[in-house]
Amino acid sequence: MKTESAKRRRSLRRGAQALALLAFAAAVPAVTATPAQAAVCSTGWSNKSDYKSGVHGTGVNYRSGPYTSCDPYGQWSNLQVYYHCWRYGTSVNGESVWWHVRREGTQQQGWVLASYLGIWSDDPAEKC
Repeated sequence: MKTESAKRRRSLRRGAQALALLAFAAAVPAVTATPAQAAVCSTGWSNKSDYKSGVHGTGVNYRSGPYTSCDPYGQWSNLQVYYHCWRYGTSVNGESVWWHVRREGTQQQGWVLASYLGIWSDDPAEKC
C-alpha cells in the first residue's frame, strides 16, 4: 500500500512540474526576428544617379540596410563612392538619411549614413 501511494504522489508531482513548465513556456515570448524586421535590412534600391562622392572618416560601416540594426558588410575609410539613392532609416546624432552607395572600382555596395558622405541636400539624386 505504501508503494502505491508513493507512486501516486510521484506521478502527481511530475504532472504538476509539467504544468508549471508549460505555464512558464507560454509566458515567455520567443525571441525571433519577424519577417517585417528581416525585410527592413533587405530594403530595395535602384541606381537613380551616377554621382560620385567621398566617404569621410575611418572605419565607416556600410550595411545591408539603412538601419544600425542591419548587419555591416564591412568598413570603408576615406574613399570614393557612387551614390544611387537615399531613404530614411535609423537616426544617428540627428541624421536619419541613408544612401545606397557603391565603392568606386569595385562591386562593394551598401547603405551609409549621410553624415559620412560628402553629399549636399541639393544634389539631384532621388529617394529609393
